[in-house]
Amino acid sequence: MKKKVYGIVGHPVKHSLSPVMHNAAFKSEGIDAEYKVFDIDPSNEENLANFCYETELNNIAGFSVTMPYKLEIMKYMDNYDPISKIVGSVNTVENADSVLNGYNTDVTGAVQALKEKSDIKGKKVLVLGAGGAARAICYGLNEYGADVYVFNRTKGKADELAKEFNIETIDFRQIPEADFDIVINTTPVGMSPNSNESLLHADQLKGVKVVMDIITNPIKTQLLKEAEKAGAETITGARMLLHQACGQFEIWFGKSAPIEVMEKALYENLKT
Repeated sequence: MKKKVYGIVGHPVKHSLSPVMHNAAFKSEGIDAEYKVFDIDPSNEENLANFCYETELNNIAGFSVTMPYKLEIMKYMDNYDPISKIVGSVNTVENADSVLNGYNTDVTGAVQALKEKSDIKGKKVLVLGAGGAARAICYGLNEYGADVYVFNRTKGKADELAKEFNIETIDFRQIPEADFDIVINTTPVGMSPNSNESLLHADQLKGVKVVMDIITNPIKTQLLKEAEKAGAETITGARMLLHQACGQFEIWFGKSAPIEVMEKALYENLKT
C-alpha cells in the first residue's frame, strides 16, 4: 500500500512551517504518511483545478490551503462544513474516496490563540484586512461576543464584510481614537521580505491591550514590535498556526492532535 500524502497548497509556500508540525505529528503517532509542499502558480487558473482533480492519482489524502487559494479552492469541493460556507473560505481539505470535503480551522485556531492572552466577550476588536483569514476571524469573534470593527485599504471589501457579518467598518484616521482592546492583522503587510512595514505604529496603538499578527515570517513582525513599544501584549502568528494545524490533524485522523509535539517542532523551526 502506497504511503498517504498530505500537504499545503498555496503560493508562495516554500517557507511554510506546516510540514514540520504535521510530519512531527505523523512520526509521533506512528502514521505512515508524508506532508509535502505544493506551490501552485496562480498565473494559470487551471493549475489549481488540475491539482484537485488529480488528488486520487497522486495518493493525496488531505491538504491544507493557504494564500491565495482559501476562497478559490471552494469551487472544487464536493462538500464543505457549515463554518466554511458561512465564512466563504476553506483551509483544510479531506479526500474521502475521491470526494473532496472542505473545512475551516482558521476560526478555532484564531480564537484559541487569542484566548491564551485575552477574554473575547465584550472586547472592542479591530481586524485589519478583509480576505479569507479576516472573514474567518470576524466570524469567530462575533460568535464569542466581541464588538468587531474592520479596516481594509479597499473600502468596498471592508463594507461587504461588515454588511455580511453585521459588524462595523472604520476609517483609518479614526483608529487611534477608537479605544480598541484588541487589534488583529490579517493582511500580508509586514511579511518577509517587506518585514519593516506595518499598517499601524506605536502612537496609533496607545491603550490597546493585545495585538495579534497572523503572519509567521518573520515571527516578530514590525506591527508586534510597535505593539510592544505601546505597552500591548502580543500574539504571534505561530499560535494561530499551531491551533489551526491541530484542528486539521483531528479532521484527517479523527483523534486529538499531539499538540506538544507539534508545538516543539514549530518553535524549533521558527525564524525570529
